[in-house]
Amino acid sequence: MERVTPTVQSHVHLCQTLFRGMAENRTLIPWLEERIWPLEAAHTPETLAVSVILSLREIISTGSTGLLDMGSVEHSTTTVDILKESGIRAVACNALMDRGPDFIKKPLSWLIKESEKVEKSCTKQVQYGLAPRFVLSCTPQLWQWLETKERNTIRTTHAAEAPGEMADEWIAEKGGNIHLLNSLNFLSPGTLLAHCVHLQPGEIELLKQTKTAVVHCPWTNLHLGSGIADIPELIKNNITILLGSDGAPCNNRLDLSGEIRLAANLASIKAKPGTISGATWAEISSTRAAEFFNFENFKNDKVHLNLTETEEDELAGAEDRQRYLNEIPRAGRVTKVECNGKVLYDHGEFPTLPKLPMSIKRAREIVWNRALSLGMQL
Repeated sequence: MERVTPTVQSHVHLCQTLFRGMAENRTLIPWLEERIWPLEAAHTPETLAVSVILSLREIISTGSTGLLDMGSVEHSTTTVDILKESGIRAVACNALMDRGPDFIKKPLSWLIKESEKVEKSCTKQVQYGLAPRFVLSCTPQLWQWLETKERNTIRTTHAAEAPGEMADEWIAEKGGNIHLLNSLNFLSPGTLLAHCVHLQPGEIELLKQTKTAVVHCPWTNLHLGSGIADIPELIKNNITILLGSDGAPCNNRLDLSGEIRLAANLASIKAKPGTISGATWAEISSTRAAEFFNFENFKNDKVHLNLTETEEDELAGAEDRQRYLNEIPRAGRVTKVECNGKVLYDHGEFPTLPKLPMSIKRAREIVWNRALSLGMQL
């Protein structure tokens, strides 16, 4: 038995876990337009609850005691209520979209009221965050409204993720996604940008100047064919890097140990093996994220990992002990998780999570059929 560092999922979509396996073999924009947006719009409060509970089961049982959720356009108070009951630390957002398909976008006035409702339902344990989905789904008016919000509120969006996104006229005329976000006054020490695979000239300097952080989601970037972010170069420029699993339909797993393992090996391609140590990856996936989100007492959290006798022998002689621990898959191996003194997981049991309001099969049938009625193509 080994006590290991708890991790923080710095970029997840709890509402998408119910769609695992429903959106394959697509690049980012078709993935969103043909599957994810219709499926998200098809959620009822009950199906969303199923998705959130499934997500938390997977996230907690693999050793994470904190997360940032990008949220859904509708019903996000359902997510907040479950997060509060679960005992996990979180930043909860409601996805902001006033541009895109009619079945999911909402007028800015509606989004403002929904944001106020979600923010009011948050607590110290579950903080509120602002999440414009990405430039392609937000009008200039929405970005202007965001400028009026408190600057100490965590802000996050997707940025420079895929070639199809970068071809957008508004992004191209500004010289890149980060240049555009800077012109919209979105970059700041409290801003977290997901992906940053396709950075343009001058954008690393902008991230550095504004102290904007980047969350690396390596499995998603490969799954959707988006590319490989140059994390060694970002670290070299003193840019804060965090890690996230993103959504289950573009990853298939919400075990952050898988992201750490892949990220470490992709970094060996972008730079050379050993450029980023196991200790650094452990910090990126845990204490650095906890500090960014102001998760108090995070260092007191406990995660116990069951090692075989062979693994214990190998660990004793490992050249990079922390890397060896980082790369042990945690699914099925974590035995107990404690967050802020509360037991969230204990040998297969989740004492703080509510029961599913319906079967997983039934929830998947509901969202699939409702998505078809919204025009989703087979």
